[in-house]
Amino acid sequence: MSSCESRGNIRPEISGTIRFNKVNFTYPERPEAPVLKDMKLKISEGECVAIVGASGSGKSTIASLLQRLYEPDNGSVTIGGVDTRLMDVNHLRDNVSVVSQQPHLFDASIAENIRYGHPSLSKADIRCAAKAANIHDFIMSLPNGYDTIIGENASLISGGQAQRLQIARALARPSRILVLDECTSSLDSENQAAVLETIHAAKRGRTTIMITHKLEAMLMCDKTLVVHDGEIVEQGSYRKLMERKGVFARLARGGEWIS
Repeated sequence: MSSCESRGNIRPEISGTIRFNKVNFTYPERPEAPVLKDMKLKISEGECVAIVGASGSGKSTIASLLQRLYEPDNGSVTIGGVDTRLMDVNHLRDNVSVVSQQPHLFDASIAENIRYGHPSLSKADIRCAAKAANIHDFIMSLPNGYDTIIGENASLISGGQAQRLQIARALARPSRILVLDECTSSLDSENQAAVLETIHAAKRGRTTIMITHKLEAMLMCDKTLVVHDGEIVEQGSYRKLMERKGVFARLARGGEWIS
């Protein structure tokens, strides 16, 4: 498979409906194990969607393909009707903000961590993003404020604070697509509640994709898509999915969804 960076040079506005059009995908190192199988998926602009499923069902692969970390073996991924393979990959990733399970923070100041990847951001931009991520007051309580060094792997702040810093970095970007990949899975209940409150405010005006197994996160979303064996097999509200008594309800009964 050739590098994603070697193809695509257009820089369109990254907005509009996200579609996976009969996407097939297999990781190069495991050619015998298809991950996505003729996947069809539609997420409308401004919609907040939870993507759920058992471990290994293909949830995080959706996020990887959306960023062009990999490309489909067959089918296409489009945003606003434009195939992502035609896009300049750096432009695409600048406009799709991702918050992952492990905060990717550096032994640098809080301001430098929020600014990372966008050196032109002003102090006002950084503060605005921190306020939107509900962490400005905490930062200002520190002796050195935005100049505070957070340590290697953000060792000098809590997990919840680290996640909110990662969200601030995402919100500082000019992106209208926000992907949250299991971003609360390693947090205790108090920090999870704080981060979800932050996300609830941050998702306004953005297309938001939450890959999760947390019930509270699902309930924040407009709808839930259920991935099973590489396909979207169910979608709807929590109540409707439970009433259907299908894959979603079976996973819920098995304890897959965590409060």
